[in-house]
Amino acid sequence: MVHFSSFTRTIQLLFYCSLIATFYDLVRADPPYHLCPKTTNYSANSPFEYNRKNLFNSFTSNASVAKLFNTSSGNNSDRVYGQYMCLNYVQNYACINCIKVAAEDAVKPCPGKTEAVVWEESCQLRYSNENFIGRLDVTGNFNQYNPLNISEPERYRSAVNSILRNLTEEAAFDPSTQMYVTGNVSFTDTDTLYALVQCTTDLSADDCNKCLQTAIANISSCCYFSLGALLLSRSCYLRYEFYAFYAGVSDGSKASRKGKQRKRWMLILAIVLVFTYIVGSLAFHYLLYCNKKPESEK
Repeated sequence: MVHFSSFTRTIQLLFYCSLIATFYDLVRADPPYHLCPKTTNYSANSPFEYNRKNLFNSFTSNASVAKLFNTSSGNNSDRVYGQYMCLNYVQNYACINCIKVAAEDAVKPCPGKTEAVVWEESCQLRYSNENFIGRLDVTGNFNQYNPLNISEPERYRSAVNSILRNLTEEAAFDPSTQMYVTGNVSFTDTDTLYALVQCTTDLSADDCNKCLQTAIANISSCCYFSLGALLLSRSCYLRYEFYAFYAGVSDGSKASRKGKQRKRWMLILAIVLVFTYIVGSLAFHYLLYCNKKPESEK
């Protein structure tokens, strides 16, 4: 009986660990995504914090008219530089809402940090005590990808690279695009690949090209076998999917809600499957235990 009880406790522990791991895996893919570089800290109620708050206030007031905005607040060592970028396919009111959320989310995971970057569903925001405006930065690039794999990965990688490189050249070197381009290409008779690239417009054409080329290289090395992926960078953005994620979208919150609902159902399904497996295993081992003859009867 001792051995069976120990086995039961082990199964229960595995169940709880699996449940926690599954929950973490499903939730961690949701924005916001953060980057908190190892920089100096500022004190609460300091001039730097005051300037950061003023910076964020200017962001929310400008988001109604501009998809990208950069400025600074304060002087000397307490000066704060900042920038936000909304994806061009969202409307202005959605950009405002996204920047408001980003301003709150930028501080929570990076308390007291003089530098932080946050990516939301349809916008990104960054601030620093150093002037980064107009400077290319591809450190800390972050990717997310669809866990489902494509059946022809090498052919798919070629198609992804081809459309992304074409869009990159157009975004970087055609001034009329304002460094934002979308496009699509047929992959099969029934599947169409949709892609989007965007740079922060404070970059030069060459730096926009470098940022997106680096993003393509990052994606090619990690996610070429996935049905869809996105690459988040301080200076640019890249995404591709098998559906027109940028078409007719006015409010990024709709896509976010759908994604969260899907993950809730995935979590419920995972719980049911794990629970069914555990119950089945317990029943099976219990039957083995009950049917096992004592040594004295052999």
